[in-house]
Amino acid sequence: QERDSIQIPLQWPVFEFFDGKLWPVVCLQKNNLLFVAIVPFDSEGNQKPSLINVTGVPVAISLLTGMSEILGTLTSELTQSSLQIMELSQFLCLSTPFGTPSETNPANIKLQVQFRKANTIPKEKIPSWRPAVYKGPSKIHLILREQIRAVQYDREDMEDVWQVYGSLLCKAELEGHPDVILSLTTPPGPSHLDHLIVHQCVQSADTEPNIVSSAGPDATETRKIRFSAPLDLFTLCHYQSSSCILPIRGFYQMKGDKSVELLVQLKLVENIRNNFEYLEVRIPFFNRGPIEKVDNIHPTTANIVVTRNKRVIVWNVGQKFPAKSLETSLNATVTFVEFPLEEDK
Repeated sequence: QERDSIQIPLQWPVFEFFDGKLWPVVCLQKNNLLFVAIVPFDSEGNQKPSLINVTGVPVAISLLTGMSEILGTLTSELTQSSLQIMELSQFLCLSTPFGTPSETNPANIKLQVQFRKANTIPKEKIPSWRPAVYKGPSKIHLILREQIRAVQYDREDMEDVWQVYGSLLCKAELEGHPDVILSLTTPPGPSHLDHLIVHQCVQSADTEPNIVSSAGPDATETRKIRFSAPLDLFTLCHYQSSSCILPIRGFYQMKGDKSVELLVQLKLVENIRNNFEYLEVRIPFFNRGPIEKVDNIHPTTANIVVTRNKRVIVWNVGQKFPAKSLETSLNATVTFVEFPLEEDK
């Protein structure tokens, strides 16, 4: 951070005041309000510890974030009788008993309030991440999100490279506090689940995958995760996967200067299901001027739009590739705004 010709390292959202005498101060700006907390720490002598060793900083950030979620966006001026102030007071009483933060998730605090109103005492020990008991039919909702980062060279002397990154979201509506065992199984082929990172509610997880079918090109692997889930939606795990199949092959070509001829070709791999909620291709142009116009579009039925910053073309492919060829392409002429050179100004 540079201010008044003084340079100091910026460690947002942690600040210091009075020449470092008041440190660390956590400050968050949410919904036009400032949330501030002063974090105590133990030090040896007069030496300031490394910020990463001050464990109270992430706790303070979590607490202030929870406070901002409780207040939300203000539509009127706050008073002592405002509903938001009353909810904030209740949140602080439950989240920081005796001044020490213990539970800073607003969703869990609301569950604690409902649990207290029910006036029931559980027979088993309650995990800190599941402070209430669910009543109703048992259900588990799972959401799998995967992202593929790929570089395709379209050259025989260079192999394409890609990596799959995934996360599994879970919402468990189960009575009591049962343990859940979930198996993650890879599709047939030489694919592996690597770098598995799990939620703190996970009690155990396989460190190495187990082969569940015969070895060979069609072998499948599985990893088991045992956990006691919170009531709210949470990310159960993150993972990486090395797969031999790239679902969509692409080819990109651009010729020209101020006005360029653009060609984009896509081909769906045969064993990938030809059905999508939506499929968009984003084509950025960050090393040129803003896009002035796009014409000579082929096929004429292609659905393309230019983003508001005039730097990206968005091509809406649709929900399916052509059934016979599993291929689609886009041809267009893109014209850019030409900026004057420095010597011409």
